[in-house]
Amino acid sequence: IILGECTSICERIYSSPVPLVYTRHTARFLSLWALLLPCALYTTFDSQKWAIVPASAIIAFFLFGVDELALQLEEPFSILPLQVFVDELREASAILVDKEDTKIEL
Repeated sequence: IILGECTSICERIYSSPVPLVYTRHTARFLSLWALLLPCALYTTFDSQKWAIVPASAIIAFFLFGVDELALQLEEPFSILPLQVFVDELREASAILVDKEDTKIEL
């Protein structure tokens, strides 16, 4: 009974769609922000204008990485090895059923 409930809960989570508006909006905002970042850093790097591009690239790299992590966390079932979990549960269930059958025969 508990295994069936857990499976149905996981199935509901898996089948509930994540609205694309959220991910598209954050990606657009982050892209615009990264595009305008060198303009914002221009006055900060007075004597070393050449450092604006690497600094902007490093900041954008890490922020886009955080955005990618957020996308992966929104849909954890796409990266989890669910088939391995299911196979292990099936084997454990078979072992429990075999133990129950031997108890009944005794």
